[in-house]
Amino acid sequence: MLNVGVIGLGNIAQKAYFPTYATMQDKVQWYLATRDLGKLTKLANQYRLTAAGTDLQALDSLKLDAVMIHAATPAHYALAKHFLERDVNVYVDKPLATTKEAVQELYMIAAAHRKMLTVGFNRRYAPLITELSALPNKNVIQVVKNRVASPQPAADAIFDLLIHPLDTALMLAGFPSAPKARYSMHADKNGNLEQATVSFAAQGMRVEAGINMVAGANLEEATVSTTDGVYRVQDLSRLQAYTKTGEATRQAPDWQPTLETRGFAPLVRAFLDALQNQTDNPIAPESSRITHQLLADMVAQLH
Repeated sequence: MLNVGVIGLGNIAQKAYFPTYATMQDKVQWYLATRDLGKLTKLANQYRLTAAGTDLQALDSLKLDAVMIHAATPAHYALAKHFLERDVNVYVDKPLATTKEAVQELYMIAAAHRKMLTVGFNRRYAPLITELSALPNKNVIQVVKNRVASPQPAADAIFDLLIHPLDTALMLAGFPSAPKARYSMHADKNGNLEQATVSFAAQGMRVEAGINMVAGANLEEATVSTTDGVYRVQDLSRLQAYTKTGEATRQAPDWQPTLETRGFAPLVRAFLDALQNQTDNPIAPESSRITHQLLADMVAQLH
């Protein structure tokens, strides 16, 4: 039985993780912590998980195998550092941090303490995205996230939202080391991001990741062109294939839970299995560094 703490019990934790945690109580003893005592009590009762307390010390007093950090982005660095330095394995929502230096420091601390630091890049474990990744003879990769009227300061939007299509595009391209990227972005007069694009070439492929914050619909698309056809995944749940034999569309199975389709549940299982079996980090540190570095380089161009 693994002992795992959970800190940060907001919408992301409740929607993307708690349903999975509730199904794993035969393998994991979960300990919840949040400053909001009312929320702590409510969620512990709702999901039948253990309420540890309202501060870090409540988790520090336990002998934890790992901690799941679902707090707001500005808190990720400090919380991850806190637990790694106490020899606790860490799973943290993306982004890990918002500077290259902070990301590098955290991975160095994890290595020094021989602990796993896993960033929650769930799309890498979404079944239809893994299908795209396995396609041979790729030559063009395009991943775009569209949002309806979502004003957000440019730097925040890049790290909170562009990170999704960029990491997916990098995964589909096989995580080329140190890609020479070109950046394009447009913000409104208030500094809110409207569009942003990252593009680079890698191993005979042209790769592009982008976000549109003022689109007419909420839609995420990952398109891979190969010498055999064009394959497109929409919202992680629908695969369209265009080949010489015609067009085919396949939906994620109706019986498959949304958290399976979106990759959250498979990634959580992979993290816990890696802890249990002492196998490789399911989100390789070097691949995570590449994603964070490109985002940081893009934000640096805002100044």
